[in-house]
Amino acid sequence: MSFKQRFNAFREQVNIRLYDSRDFVLGALSKLSFFVALSTIVSLIVFHGYELTVEQNHIIGITVRASIGYYLIKFIVEIIYNFHPWEFIKSRKWEAILMVFLVLDILTINLRGVEILSVLGDAIGVSSLQSGFVLLLQFYVMIIVFLEFGKVGERLPDFNLSAPALLIISFIILIAIGTGLLMLPEMTASAEALDLVTALFTSISASCVTGLSLIDISSVLSFKGQMIVMILMQLGGLNIISFAALFAILRGGFGMRQQNFMSENLGESMQQSGRLVGAIFRLTLTIELLGAIALGIIWFPHFDSLGNTMFHSIFHSISAFNNAGFSLFTDSLATPGAALFPSVHWIIALLIVLGGIGFGTLSDVLAQPWRKQSFIKSWRGMRLGTKIGLSVAGILLVVGGFVFALTLNFEGNVGAHLSNSFFQSITARTAGFNTIDIGAMAMPAMLMMIFLMFIGGGSGSTAGGIKTSTFALVFLSAAATIRGKKDINLYKNKIPWELMNRAFAVFLFAIVFIFLGIFVLTILEPEMAFLDLAFEQVSAFCTVGLSTGITADLSFGSKVVIMLSMLVGRVGTLTLAFALSGTRPESNTFTYPKGNMHVG
Repeated sequence: MSFKQRFNAFREQVNIRLYDSRDFVLGALSKLSFFVALSTIVSLIVFHGYELTVEQNHIIGITVRASIGYYLIKFIVEIIYNFHPWEFIKSRKWEAILMVFLVLDILTINLRGVEILSVLGDAIGVSSLQSGFVLLLQFYVMIIVFLEFGKVGERLPDFNLSAPALLIISFIILIAIGTGLLMLPEMTASAEALDLVTALFTSISASCVTGLSLIDISSVLSFKGQMIVMILMQLGGLNIISFAALFAILRGGFGMRQQNFMSENLGESMQQSGRLVGAIFRLTLTIELLGAIALGIIWFPHFDSLGNTMFHSIFHSISAFNNAGFSLFTDSLATPGAALFPSVHWIIALLIVLGGIGFGTLSDVLAQPWRKQSFIKSWRGMRLGTKIGLSVAGILLVVGGFVFALTLNFEGNVGAHLSNSFFQSITARTAGFNTIDIGAMAMPAMLMMIFLMFIGGGSGSTAGGIKTSTFALVFLSAAATIRGKKDINLYKNKIPWELMNRAFAVFLFAIVFIFLGIFVLTILEPEMAFLDLAFEQVSAFCTVGLSTGITADLSFGSKVVIMLSMLVGRVGTLTLAFALSGTRPESNTFTYPKGNMHVG
């Protein structure tokens, strides 16, 4: 008998002996994991949120190490009880690699009194390698918690909640967590905790990827606070429900019910929803990483350390791709110095465009065999939504750029002026970065910016606004009515009236909500200029983040209006209506006789 045969026979005997206790042991570990994760999360929050004594730090350290030890033991036990251990290890290879390193590190410390990473860091000249590994371990614990959250992702369809309702609830939970974290003393540079309103406003703005702020986050927030803002931007920009779906996929729990639920949430077919969830994260991480590298190359000579360069680059890349508009520079990209580089502006602009055209559109464009066929043939092979989104985005970019070129004050050479103009046309589409003083713009430029903010980006993107597809359908309907056409045809496709009705509903709800917001703001802020208030409300509702500079001067009531506008604008008015009504969109199986009336 060969060694492999003997080993397989041994494994079979082990499996037989362990079979009776398998369910009990794995079930107990699963339940215990919740309490271990909870205690660890609380410990990490206390550790990073408060200034602790040496003894308290020691207790926190013991708790975290005990948690890591528990997950190490749990991983080994899962291997032992698994009928196919090698397949199990392959499926969780990154976790296995980390576990092997932990074991080696523990053995070398106890046997030789040597920390592997400390020796390695000294050899390559990186003194902070060990401390970086400690942060990695903390991050690993967080990943474990998120994977546990994947169990919730598997059960999302079982909650008897519609996709709109669950989306709103998920954002509320995210905002609440963000608010609590931002109120911790260590989240500010002065170690003085933010008040509830400021923390809540910042959390909503970051989670809803708006960018409006009552404080200068570059100076008021500490590194930890800025990290929280960055995480909120990422989670809010990509849709927290998508994260739950991703973790469900990672755990192998994305079945037909989950596909149906995500199809309703993402607005895609069941067949495409599962693939799109994975594509969203691959595209996001790839684009954000490339953007951060490009910014890092430009900024490296202008910052005092590599770590500072990396953080600024990653923060602005995430902020730009998610169309958030938060910046670590006091005056955003208008700050003299590194922020004013034209190359930085164009990298930021490209990230904004990629994040704002929609994940479905981006996936469709990348799926076309551009090298194997002509541009025209590739264009014809795209979906209708992709063609509409790209066409409208291109038209708005050109029109907005030329309008700003004619209305903005001319400064510098012609190239710089045109670059500035087209950047404003891009950033107005819900990104929120600025290279000029918004409050100093002429009225025509501000009106054009309000128009662009209202339209926003593409459907299924990180951007806000009514979306380019909605604007296109409303415009085409008006054009068809004027020309006396009964049907709306575009790119050799007939637009169904179900889509038209949805577009008109989104357009109408947005107009009404913005009007009500402006109406209330004019009552609460009678001394402020009407145009400034209108600009602020449109910016908040369309999750843009541009401001004429009045945000911090608003009264408490006005801040509440702006916060509600940011939340409603992010989840969508139609989503809110479906959630509040408790009904799902459905079609009637019968028709009434046609009615007639005078319109116009």
